[in-house]
Amino acid sequence: MFDRNHDGDHWDRKVARLQEKMDKIRERADRFRSRGDWFGPATSGNRAFDEYRSETLKRLEQEQQEFKDFLGRLRFARDRAEFDQFMAERRSRPFEPDSQAEPPAQPRD
Repeated sequence: MFDRNHDGDHWDRKVARLQEKMDKIRERADRFRSRGDWFGPATSGNRAFDEYRSETLKRLEQEQQEFKDFLGRLRFARDRAEFDQFMAERRSRPFEPDSQAEPPAQPRD
């Protein structure tokens, strides 16, 4: 019913194609590793330069984090000022009986 030689050829071709794909993936991975990877950049061969580069990258990352923190504080201060202004305007507004908001509390004598 089934031709065993034909069936074997089919699987041989599949295995060969799979092997070619794996070889291509290995080549790409080797090229990626030669440039450096997620564990850090590849060395340049000059230890003094590699140390300088490492220190510079650390300093830049620290400066970037400090700047992000500064922007966060700046945004918070701006938001706080806008909120305070909104609340001050809201408190100074006269009460409108048609509005859904409650009237400001009246001081009791």
